[in-house]
Amino acid sequence: MEDVAQAYILSWELGCKCLTVYVTGSRQKVVLETKGTADAKALKEGAPRQIHLWLEGKKPREQRLDGCTYQITTPLGKAFVTINENGGGAGQPFEIFITTAKAGSETAAVSEAIGRLISYLLRIASPVPPRDRLGEVVRQLAGIGGGRPTGFGPNRVLSLPDGLARALAAYLEETPEIIPGNLIQETSPENQLTMRIGDLCPECGAAALVNEEGCRKCYACGFSEC
Repeated sequence: MEDVAQAYILSWELGCKCLTVYVTGSRQKVVLETKGTADAKALKEGAPRQIHLWLEGKKPREQRLDGCTYQITTPLGKAFVTINENGGGAGQPFEIFITTAKAGSETAAVSEAIGRLISYLLRIASPVPPRDRLGEVVRQLAGIGGGRPTGFGPNRVLSLPDGLARALAAYLEETPEIIPGNLIQETSPENQLTMRIGDLCPECGAAALVNEEGCRKCYACGFSEC
């Protein structure tokens, strides 16, 4: 009562035209409340405490970032995977750039799309550290099969996503975990040798669309744009 009386007297002395007093507990939500009071109230009511987010919001990109680039051979040719970290000395990945083919090709578009999605996943607010999120990306991409795998033994790369998983796993210094459901039936080695590496064919989807004699032809299904 003394605090409320003092508030009214002070308001009159300062010449205020109006005054509103909110007593703690009179409303479900108060206008002003200290963090200590709010935490004590939540603890008393048994409310769950808020989960700490890795980032409260999207972290801004600094002008200069440190990173590294990995080169991996895939069925679509050589892929260059650049992984940048956003300072702070925490060793957390921030963005991914994937370059696989000439600009303007379908292969380049797919690679850029994958890089953007992974980068967005690393930037959003989450209680999961970015390195752990990137590890889950590796687990999802590893083992995805394609029509024309390349390499032999432990260096065998099944597809572009599988090659990207190997590059990201190398950054994390881990071995990619392959999900059995990602594996699909592959073509025979005899058919693989007759195909040429090119852009993605709009008819069959194979990376065998090449420029030849002024026309784009697919060596996998015979599709021609001419």
